[in-house]
Amino acid sequence: MSTYLRLLRYLKPHLSIFGLAVGCMAASSILNGVQFGAIFPLADRIITNKGIPAPDWLPLWLKGLVGWLNGIEPLPMAGMIALGIPVLFLLKGLFEFWQTFYMSAASQRVIRDLRQALFDHVVGVSLDYHHRSTTGGTMSRILYDTSIVQNSITEGVTDLFFQTFQVLTFLAIALAIDWRLSLTICVIVPLIAWPIGRIGKVLKKLSQQSQVVMGQLNATILESIEGVQVIQGFLVEEEVRRKFQGMNERSYRLTQKLQKRMNALSPLTELVASAGLAFVFWIGIRKVVMDEMTLGTFLMFLAAMASLVRPCKRLARLHGINQQALACAERIFQVLDTPSSVVEHAKARVLPSFHREITFEHVSFQYDSQPVLRDVSLSIPCGETLALVGPSGGGKTTLTNLIARFYDPTAGRVRIDGVDVRHVTLSSLRGQIGLVTQHTYLFNDTVRANIALGRPQAELTEIVEAAKLANAHEFITRLPKGYDTFVGERGDMLSGGERQRLAIARALLKSPRILIFDEATSQLDAQSEHLITEAIERLTKDRTVLIVAHRLSTVRLAHRIVLIQEGRIVEQGSHDELLQKSPLYRRFCELQLMVTS
Repeated sequence: MSTYLRLLRYLKPHLSIFGLAVGCMAASSILNGVQFGAIFPLADRIITNKGIPAPDWLPLWLKGLVGWLNGIEPLPMAGMIALGIPVLFLLKGLFEFWQTFYMSAASQRVIRDLRQALFDHVVGVSLDYHHRSTTGGTMSRILYDTSIVQNSITEGVTDLFFQTFQVLTFLAIALAIDWRLSLTICVIVPLIAWPIGRIGKVLKKLSQQSQVVMGQLNATILESIEGVQVIQGFLVEEEVRRKFQGMNERSYRLTQKLQKRMNALSPLTELVASAGLAFVFWIGIRKVVMDEMTLGTFLMFLAAMASLVRPCKRLARLHGINQQALACAERIFQVLDTPSSVVEHAKARVLPSFHREITFEHVSFQYDSQPVLRDVSLSIPCGETLALVGPSGGGKTTLTNLIARFYDPTAGRVRIDGVDVRHVTLSSLRGQIGLVTQHTYLFNDTVRANIALGRPQAELTEIVEAAKLANAHEFITRLPKGYDTFVGERGDMLSGGERQRLAIARALLKSPRILIFDEATSQLDAQSEHLITEAIERLTKDRTVLIVAHRLSTVRLAHRIVLIQEGRIVEQGSHDELLQKSPLYRRFCELQLMVTS
């Protein structure tokens, strides 16, 4: 129940449009009641020429209306009915149109807000969440789960109000005619409600399983599309197809189970309702034969009871829809309730422009229970170019990630100019850092937009200047539309070296005080490596630069080299010093010379 109430809170900002929808539902239901409450007695008056009965409980104005109608001759009354029927249907149709329109608008707004909240949280949550969660699973929550919730609001909430109004309207008519006979409904409702509750629990469980499978399907599709070259190169198309087929088949079977149980509610409701109607018919027809009730009154009563069947069926189905929505909502709120491990302090202050040093004070870090850094202490003066080298998995990239607060250390502190990075705003911290990663990610946009990502308001002259510093301007001018050329999804229209140079230009346009190059040349050919190394060398003059490197060409640019192994700093010094005193560094250099020779 708490999940459903929390979901309905997203409806609160849109109560006005939701209220219009509910008002239209009430008006439509009233007009429905007018049709039943007027047409049958009037038809009975025309056919039998008997007066329409006016019970004592009717208000005076309604008694007066009945008296006036009883004074009209049958044929003129038939003409009035012929004119009134299309007017009633027109009005009812208009109200039904607007109730559907307003409810659809309200549900679309709720889902828009819910998707935005999900997306905002996913984009802002710390990186450890994304390492634990699959991309397909996250996409499934944002797209698939919210669509199920939308269906619950559009169809479920509409039925909750509209069908309830319908039930109240037809039940009021039935009670007004014969309240004793109407009590049959008190027997029918419990008989319908019990199996609905049992089936609803099964539906929720099946829906949860279906959503997990949908997330796996999304993940498989994403992996297969992104890795299609590897799939085809290793001739594993059949294995991938079989994997997807198995998940697709499981999704199909779960959907079939869901539908089977959902569809079982309708005939079950009809069966119980038809038994009640049969009983009502048997009692009512006896009253007509014994002249205790007119035929028109009985037909109106029977029609009112029969009209309860459809709204009861819809309300019965509503429970199943809500159980599916609740399962999806729980998955959505599970994401929204996932806290970020990196949280901006309530009293965080703006970090002044970096001008002294970056210090690591006895820093340790671990992913889950796996230690990555162990008691690291390091000072990096402003203006220094520092290279981090060592075996893969030693903690080099993690060290740079701690500076930008993509993670927080599990022990120790990272300070910039003596200020703990946990006590400054993320925007002021990351605004002073330019990051170029090994796996460059470009967006499916123009060259200009990708370079200006951190400064969308930048002038073209500034973008061109950053591109020139990154050795990118020359190849950009050769592109079909220059800086307005689209780079394709993930930048696939460009080579690896071209993507990397755009990433450097993107980092430079921010005018960062600190530049981090995380293995920026590790996967490039000699010519691209030379161009990027040249660009990096040009950039090290007025900035603090950290280089995570496996290439000797970039390591030699550093004023100081720090050798990291198994999460610890084992040696540090200049290139020449480490060649003299560090066997590990000598081995690193020997391997580089062997590769390049």
